[in-house]
Amino acid sequence: MSTDVVDETELWDLETLAGARRLGDWMFEQFAPLVRGRAVEVGAGIGTFSERMLEHGVDEALLIEPEVPCAARLRERFGARGDVTVSRDLIPGSPALDAWAGSVDFLLCQNVLEHIADERDAVGAMAEALAPGGALGLLVPAHPWLFGNLDRRFGHERRYTRDHLRDVIEGAGLRVERLYSFNMLGVAGWIVNRHRRNPQIDARSLRAYELLLPPFRALERRRTPPFGLSLIVHARRPA
Repeated sequence: MSTDVVDETELWDLETLAGARRLGDWMFEQFAPLVRGRAVEVGAGIGTFSERMLEHGVDEALLIEPEVPCAARLRERFGARGDVTVSRDLIPGSPALDAWAGSVDFLLCQNVLEHIADERDAVGAMAEALAPGGALGLLVPAHPWLFGNLDRRFGHERRYTRDHLRDVIEGAGLRVERLYSFNMLGVAGWIVNRHRRNPQIDARSLRAYELLLPPFRALERRRTPPFGLSLIVHARRPA
């Protein structure tokens, strides 16, 4: 399969997910209290969450996205803004992120770390970018036993346990403030897709998920579920 086909498929997936407004708002809600000042999004995609960060009132944003069609979309959306920089760097080893070392108030990394072979150096680079007291918001796929064809299609290296994720974060010198399960409703759909020969994000299934989401969202607001499709971390660089 050519790179162009892979890129177009990924772009379609991101656009499909961007249409799931309830899911997007719920995901952003997990990090909204941390969003402020100079912000970075690692793996910004087509800007679905970048837009929410900017609407939340950050002063300046660095959007890191290595995929050509996604970076082009980011420049279309935000290129006219003087407070937004788009970079096609990879993590670790990003000159753009290195240039912001020690000055970032909030760094968001959602569904990205599982793609990176050198996860520890990647988190180390994010930690070095943070200002003292700066916060890292991280979302990763949970439960290695859920790993299947959809993970392979997305290029996932791994799914995470709580212990392994905590070890990676603390190994970078960050203090974990919260680590919790998220999105219990999504587990069933992932299990269905795990063994399909050609798994994909189905727009019709996503619409059904959006209809079912409100009571599950309300439930998780009241009580953290014992398991979920993802793990979320709030971590901070010691002041």
